[in-house]
Amino acid sequence: MELELHDIHADAIKKALKKAKQYRSLLEPEIAESICLDILNIDQDNQSVLVIYILALLDQILLAEKQTQIKVIERAIEKLNSQYQRYYYSGLLNERRARRLITQTMSHSFAYDYFIEALQYYQQASKISPDQNDEAILRWNSCIRTIEKEKLKPRLDSEDLLVDMES
Repeated sequence: MELELHDIHADAIKKALKKAKQYRSLLEPEIAESICLDILNIDQDNQSVLVIYILALLDQILLAEKQTQIKVIERAIEKLNSQYQRYYYSGLLNERRARRLITQTMSHSFAYDYFIEALQYYQQASKISPDQNDEAILRWNSCIRTIEKEKLKPRLDSEDLLVDMES
């Protein structure tokens, strides 16, 4: 038995996408990611699959953020045809990174920076959002509420820190 990947059939894409969504909702993003990779292997420009793939990768950030994983997500976001989606999912990437940092005691202060980046992307997305689509605004509000709840503040640069210590 050879250990090699098999291509799925083109007429199975719709069912496979449904399965990927199911696995995401079952909190099994690695399996959803694998299914998306199988679909993208035969239909690399499938925008619906690309979105689920990005979301499956983003789901995994909460488990362990790796710089290589961030680069994979950024490259996937760049493949989206819609400028709105590129802004929105870039915002979501930064928001997920911020939310992960909140759970880390030593990294708590860096979360603010990622929330601010997320807000900038959500602001750009909301300016060009399709009619009746306020998901960027909803994410914006969620970030603001988290910043307030967690009492997040901008980090002091080393120069600011020295000035504060000397005062």
